[in-house]
Amino acid sequence: MSTHREEFYDVDTDVLRAMASKARRILGELESTEVPAPGDAGHEWVTGAAADFHTAWSDGLSARVSDTEDFADRLRTTARIFDEGTDAAKAEVDAMIWND
Repeated sequence: MSTHREEFYDVDTDVLRAMASKARRILGELESTEVPAPGDAGHEWVTGAAADFHTAWSDGLSARVSDTEDFADRLRTTARIFDEGTDAAKAEVDAMIWND
């Protein structure tokens, strides 16, 4: 015996779009993903550590910007799909978007 359970998705797509816009606005306010290159600190080990920090920080910040852009795209896509699709399609497509 199979039981069919229908799930109801009550999604405020305006909230999703607002969240996506806010994420993009924050990224727009970010002047650069590059930390200024360190100057000569006088000691080779300090200069080396500063250069390593510069590289790690810039790479990490760039990765977070990419993650945030991807997140904003997913929010907008989810809002569009919930506005356009049927309940069954919404659940299926939402799972495909968020489970990769």
